[in-house]
Amino acid sequence: MRIIAGKYRHLNLMTLEGADTRPTKDMVKEALFSSLGDIEGLFFLDLFAGSGAVGIEALSRGAFKATFNDINPKACKIIKANLQKLAIEAKVYNEDWQSLLKHLKGESFDIIFADPPYAFEDYDILFSLLEDYGLLKNKGLLIIENRKGTTIDCPYDHFNLLKIKTYGISQLNYFMKEE
Repeated sequence: MRIIAGKYRHLNLMTLEGADTRPTKDMVKEALFSSLGDIEGLFFLDLFAGSGAVGIEALSRGAFKATFNDINPKACKIIKANLQKLAIEAKVYNEDWQSLLKHLKGESFDIIFADPPYAFEDYDILFSLLEDYGLLKNKGLLIIENRKGTTIDCPYDHFNLLKIKTYGISQLNYFMKEE
């Protein structure tokens, strides 16, 4: 696992051994950040962070701040080690995703990246909590990585599905919040 571009380009990151996490492939990360363009100064939430590679990529490309969360304590240890290796200060939480969103109430993000396990089905709850806690800024993006062919129905009209891009067995779903 490596950082693709920006300040920390080509640096390798540690990852968890085994099947506990499913790292976002370099091809998908490259496509994700190419589609985002300039993210200089933005606030980024890596919700199911694993090794933290996506959030660290955002910081490498100029995001002002990244917040990381994973329910697995071993993953959080890896994220902290990767951040320390790069001398990056960032908040790393070890909470279930619903508790974290409640904990972050009052903060707002420009981009929220959610790469839950492929068996995840609680998308309606995810949208509801983002809405209830005001975590996504107006014109902010929620990007969900999931298994190719998975349909995500959003219960709110102001979360607009912009596009779906497929890469191998993964797909990225881009939702923009427009009030």
